[in-house]
Parts: sequence; structure tokens; C-alpha cells
Amino acid sequence: MSKEARRPSTLLVTVGSTLFPPLTDLVLSSPFLDHLSTQAVSRLIVHLDYKGAVTFSWKEMSVEIMRFTDDFEGLVKQVDGVISHAGSGSILTVLRRAIPLLVVPNTSLMDNHQAELASALEAQGFLTVSTVEDLQAKLAGWLRSPARQDAPPFPPLESGRFRAILDETAGFGR
Repeated sequence: MSKEARRPSTLLVTVGSTLFPPLTDLVLSSPFLDHLSTQAVSRLIVHLDYKGAVTFSWKEMSVEIMRFTDDFEGLVKQVDGVISHAGSGSILTVLRRAIPLLVVPNTSLMDNHQAELASALEAQGFLTVSTVEDLQAKLAGWLRSPARQDAPPFPPLESGRFRAILDETAGFGR
């Protein structure tokens, strides 16, 4: 997606591999779906651990509920914006695709690590953070301008860097 502000027409909501009922219950609620349908979202994909795939229409919006996928990156390539839990794998995949990201940390998880990661990345301008309670209010502004003009580019993956650190630590390559 280019950096100019435009509304996402296809929106992905993902909770990763851990259930996050407060978020999924909210995004599948009638008031939330009504809100999205007034914000020019034409397709909503909700990615969660569900017993089966379901597709239905809500007003003029297509809503797809899907199970776990082994091609999350491929799923991300299909969308214009992502609302996600604050899992590091989900965040990195979305940021590397330069897709606008609104993160909702699952604060019920151990040590509140998702909130810490989300806050650090928001402070650097890479994403927007919300709570479940504030998501609908924050969403309207984020949908109007999800791509912040001042957002820095996310650093590319350097696959050999980790190996170089291990090699140096283990004494190889000296």
C-alpha cells in the first residue's frame, strides 16, 4: 500500500494462535460490524481458531471467518489494513509488508509482553495501539488515515545477522 492516506477496503483481524475472545467478540458484534460498514470497509477477514470457515454478508460488507492458516504472509498480502493482537510474528509480518497496522495487546497473557512490544513499536512510529475497550473509537480515525505520513520504513529482514551473532559467540569464523 502506498503511503498516501486511503481507507482500507479489505481489513484483516487476527489473533494469532492464541484465543483472544474480548477482541474477536467485539469485532464480530453487530455495533462493530455496523461501524465498519459505514467506514467503506467492503471485506472483513477474521482469522481465529474456529471450528470451520464461515462467510456471510453484513449490509454491503463481506465477512469471512477463517481458521488457522499456514500462509499468514499470503493472507496479509490480500489486505489493505490489519488489526492484530500484539504477537511478534504477526507484527513483523505486517510491518515488513508496509501495511497499516492497529495493534490490540492481549493483556491477559503472561507478563504483559504484548503491551510492552506494542508500546515500543508505537513510540517509534511503526504502528498504532489500542485497547479492546477503545478500539471502536480509535478505529474511525485510523481508518480515515491508516498510513501515517511520518511513519519510518520498517527495517528489512537480515536473515544472516542472527547466524553471524551465533557464530561470533561460539567462536566460529575467528
